[in-house]
Amino acid sequence: MKEKIAVIGMGVSGAGVLLAYAKELPHYPAAEVELVCFDSSESFGRGKPFREQSVHALNNSRSHTISYDFEDEEDFVNWLKIEGLEVPEFTSRKLFGDYLNARTQALVSELGASVIETKVTAVKWLPASRQWQLQLSADADGLEDVRAEDLLFDRLHLCCGELPAADYYDLKGQPHYIHEPYPLAALKEGPKPGDSVAVIGTGLSALDVYKYLYDELGIRELKLFSRSNYFPSVRGQADSPYQCKILTEENVRVSIKQQEGRFSFENFENLLKAELAQLGIDLTYFIETFFRRGIEGVLVSYHNPDLVSLMQQVMLQAAIILTEGWAAMNESDRQQFNERYDKLLVAFRNPMPHASAVELLEGVRNKEITILWDVSIIEACQRPSELTPEGVEPYFVLGLGEGDADVVVDWVVNATGMDLAMRDLEGYDLLERLVDQRLVQVDSAGGLSVNVESLNLISPRYGEWASLHGHGMLVGGAIYQNNSTFKIQGQAQRLVRRLLAQAEV
Repeated sequence: MKEKIAVIGMGVSGAGVLLAYAKELPHYPAAEVELVCFDSSESFGRGKPFREQSVHALNNSRSHTISYDFEDEEDFVNWLKIEGLEVPEFTSRKLFGDYLNARTQALVSELGASVIETKVTAVKWLPASRQWQLQLSADADGLEDVRAEDLLFDRLHLCCGELPAADYYDLKGQPHYIHEPYPLAALKEGPKPGDSVAVIGTGLSALDVYKYLYDELGIRELKLFSRSNYFPSVRGQADSPYQCKILTEENVRVSIKQQEGRFSFENFENLLKAELAQLGIDLTYFIETFFRRGIEGVLVSYHNPDLVSLMQQVMLQAAIILTEGWAAMNESDRQQFNERYDKLLVAFRNPMPHASAVELLEGVRNKEITILWDVSIIEACQRPSELTPEGVEPYFVLGLGEGDADVVVDWVVNATGMDLAMRDLEGYDLLERLVDQRLVQVDSAGGLSVNVESLNLISPRYGEWASLHGHGMLVGGAIYQNNSTFKIQGQAQRLVRRLLAQAEV
């Protein structure tokens, strides 16, 4: 019997699911599937990160190391050459989005999949038929021919990883506060040359925002800060070919087996220290010397590219081994890891392009960019103005640590990235309703709870689903740092292989 499958969300995760079916279906000729893909037209084949139109938003990985197919790393570079385009060291996310869209459209054609270009706003479980019923956006166009029975499915792949942004300072809805800065072109409606702007965040998203404000909008008074003030490390001049010998998935599995299913914080720390010892690196010394907050951390990273590049490779491997290790950790182990190593891993696993570092350091040197410390509160205020129809002009007062004077800015832009804790799901109808109906649950580590082995989502009401699967950042807490294109694709292929094998039995 043919299985009807919905893929909800067609960014990197959704494309990864389609790619998995395209690769695996020829091996299971008895399996019959009907695939229907859902997403808005602007996100289809791109997702939130790659629908960006600004050339200032760069991939943080080199062009020859990213691809829509984890088994063909050169595919993106080959596509650029076929299109007659240059192969930059770090391409814009817009260009990678064009490529991803082209490959996704080709997969849709190859698989004979149907496409409905609108958002799914609700899902209902029908126990009698053991099917899922979808509800689409009420204001969607061109859906006159979609019947109720067309929206019944046997299996759902949830790939809708566009999660809400965190609002740590409770500013959402305030004038001159931009909660969601993407697409960057929307910032043109905000601050103007001569305005002062504070950017909340020091990660890769914040770097996109500050570069756009600086280069495109001519903002020359920028304040950057986050709660930790750790910037990403600067990517070395060349990717190190180093292959870890001790920090391996095999050694993680050995530890898990020896400890009857548990992987401890001490297990991770011992593997990491032993790996670095092979390289002559003392972990404590490295952290004290090369992992610093603020611009000092950017400078020390910038001036030590070889050592930093090596650590970036080790931290990339650490994230890989934690895919399995994280699921086997107790809450206390995870807490210890987060306190000791999470920020270190993120900073070195997700480095900034060299060009971004040059621009950041130049802005600081010219005193056009200032790093703020210990911002404890941001107060939204108004002052009289004859230049606005309302007669008032919004501004913000940033309260700093003890002994430091408050800072006043005209605008605040939030660039903290996604809130995996999903504290505020307003405007995210599908996720809000799924959680409210207790069809899924928010994991203690963020994202939705999932069986890491099966990618089956977990409901506090129904238990583990056999026909509801989570992918990408949607399960980015249960699966540690689940934001790697190749990692997401590999998971999807293993899942689809298992499902098709079961269908043939």
